Amino acid sequence: MAEAYRRTSSEALCTLTGITPIIIRTEVSVKQYNIRKTRGSQTPELDKVVELKDWTHPADAVIIIEAKDYKDQLVQVYTDGSNCETGVGSGAVIFIGQEIAAQIKLKLDSRCSNNQAEQLAIIKALETIESINTTGNSPRTATVFTGSRITLDSLRNANNHAYLIEQIRKRVSRLEGTKWKMEFSWVKVRAGIYGNEIADRLAKEAARSKDVETVFNKIPISTFYYELEEEAKQQWQKE
Repeated sequence: MAEAYRRTSSEALCTLTGITPIIIRTEVSVKQYNIRKTRGSQTPELDKVVELKDWTHPADAVIIIEAKDYKDQLVQVYTDGSNCETGVGSGAVIFIGQEIAAQIKLKLDSRCSNNQAEQLAIIKALETIESINTTGNSPRTATVFTGSRITLDSLRNANNHAYLIEQIRKRVSRLEGTKWKMEFSWVKVRAGIYGNEIADRLAKEAARSKDVETVFNKIPISTFYYELEEEAKQQWQKE
């Protein structure tokens, strides 16, 4: 690859080709394996895929419907996540008609992702909807507006069994079991939508605040892998 002479040292070849030395690469692989198997006293809690035994039975699986017309919905929910230098936060606002019924602020571990923040906001909003008492003959309809297209795609992907995604499905199933009709819709971030702006503000306030208690600390495995790669680069640089 380097078109070098056979007597060129391994260290020089690794530097020339930009390939991490095999010893360091092996150490990274071992650490990744231990993280996947949750080995070692220093391994934090991982946001792992839900085990097969805990999956929802296919007969009970919910169908995630993307809203087309949401003008007549009884409840409208806007959710957002914020990932900044000071932390990670979730925000959600729930409207009943034109009135704000609830505002939610949540803080996540600083190593969590923005998508996790968005999904946690949806879960907490769905929990709040369960406690809403409808009056008269109003249809129990609700639309959740999210700026995370990844979340919507994950919810519709039957092969995705991430922890938060499964929690959202369970909440939707529970609501539908009490005669709620749930729909989801993607909204463009910073499009000037009133509800979305409130959710964005709540998420940023939670991320920046030191007074909001951290309620979620499952770290994405991709974060650990990235940190291990950075450690490997620093080790190689030091050598």
